[in-house]
Amino acid sequence: MITLSPLVKDNWIECIGLKVRPEQQDFVATNLYSIAQSKADQSLIPMAIYNSEVMVGFTMYGRDPEDGRYWIVRLMIDERYQGNGYGKQAMYKVIALLKQEEDCTDIYLSHKPDNIYADTLYRKLGFKNTGEIVGGEVIKRLSL
Repeated sequence: MITLSPLVKDNWIECIGLKVRPEQQDFVATNLYSIAQSKADQSLIPMAIYNSEVMVGFTMYGRDPEDGRYWIVRLMIDERYQGNGYGKQAMYKVIALLKQEEDCTDIYLSHKPDNIYADTLYRKLGFKNTGEIVGGEVIKRLSL
């Protein structure tokens, strides 16, 4: 059972210890960087991903104050727990949270073009390419 939990004093250090596989390191920022980013940008909400009591990953989402879009900014599953469907389950949880926002009609995310695992997952969840490329990343949108 996948759940999302806020990062707090008792779990943030464990979260920064989570790592992706070496060949995936260019695809996602470290959790330490993401947590720091969330402190500098209060519109971002960082969450730990748990399978029962075990922290298996990290996600971050929020509404961009500049463009008004809702974004899933990060999704990472620790290398030890990949391949168990946790990323997909976590995405369903984040999407459900964002659907509760009254003005959320679309959800956006981005990934590097050569990250075929992310592309496959996001397409299975219904995200479609927008045709935009920002910072070298493909932008996808899920219409609610």
